[in-house]
Amino acid sequence: MISKAEKMLTELVLIRSAENDSMQPVTDYVTNVMKELGMHVRNYGSKDNPAMIGQFMENGVMLSGHLDTVPIGTTGWTKKQGEMIDGTLYGRGTGDMKGGCVAMLLAAEEMIKAKTPFSLCFTTDEETAMAGATAASIDPAVKNAPAVVITEATDFDIVIREKGLVQFEICTNGKSAHASMPHLGENAIVKMVDLLQKMKDLQIPPEDPVEHMTLTVDVIRGGTATNVIPAECVVEVDVRYPPEMNTSAVLDEVRKRIGDDGYEIKILHELDPVGTDPSIEAVTTLKEIIGPDTKILAVPYATEMVMFKSANDKLMICGPGDPTSCHIPDEWIKVEDVAKAARIYADYCAKMAGL
Repeated sequence: MISKAEKMLTELVLIRSAENDSMQPVTDYVTNVMKELGMHVRNYGSKDNPAMIGQFMENGVMLSGHLDTVPIGTTGWTKKQGEMIDGTLYGRGTGDMKGGCVAMLLAAEEMIKAKTPFSLCFTTDEETAMAGATAASIDPAVKNAPAVVITEATDFDIVIREKGLVQFEICTNGKSAHASMPHLGENAIVKMVDLLQKMKDLQIPPEDPVEHMTLTVDVIRGGTATNVIPAECVVEVDVRYPPEMNTSAVLDEVRKRIGDDGYEIKILHELDPVGTDPSIEAVTTLKEIIGPDTKILAVPYATEMVMFKSANDKLMICGPGDPTSCHIPDEWIKVEDVAKAARIYADYCAKMAGL
């Protein structure tokens, strides 16, 4: 299985699938594999960012992964895309998360031989809008699954809780003037600096970023030329919050510090927090299969797990790869871990089906 994992993963990694790439080559590849295995494939989402669900028999565990990646980038890489060294494959998407997707396809082949019911979901916009997972969540295979496992990289630990997410824009307005006559203008950047200073305490990383809110200012735009007083300044803010909060509570914390006037706020993106009871059979069975040292975790980031929340409450994340290797130059995964994940998924689906 390791040689098959290496071949398939190398082929998938060499198909570029970042936001500005066409998703058709990568979706054609995966769809063809599923159809060759005899699976019934259903399509959801948009033409540019489709989601596919492949099903074998009914009421089986759903395994889900995304085929899109962040951009490769132009600096920092010392390995070629798809380069294999001592059992480790390098390239964008190896860990996040084409490794997990290949494990799903390898497991599917084994499960069909064993007549184990299961379904697979593949999306193509997890790194951006997650609209594909939302569209696919209406499929009966999601609702009827005894568990939904997102195969993101967790190094085989089991994630059962994610924080909520809200991303928003703050805009300050001023008045343009020649820089030599600043008294005739109002500097929007100076106004923004004042607001950010008032929010400084919220930007200090907490000791436990999983359990407490984090706020980061990640984008700033302002000014048109060095000799022009800026009339507008915009920042984009990312907040991750624990289950006891929501978007309204986050904005209340911001407004307590910066007041209600002198700026505008626009919500850009929101995701609810999501969690699964760690004591349910779906979680304990997976831990039993992986091994007693498997950790049950909460994480500060968001995945497509939350997009299935309205259809199924037995959700978790577990997959091959080191999560710290994702989104970086020389992204990597051990191919043997991809094969290991395939065996775990096949065993898990069989056990959850009572086989």
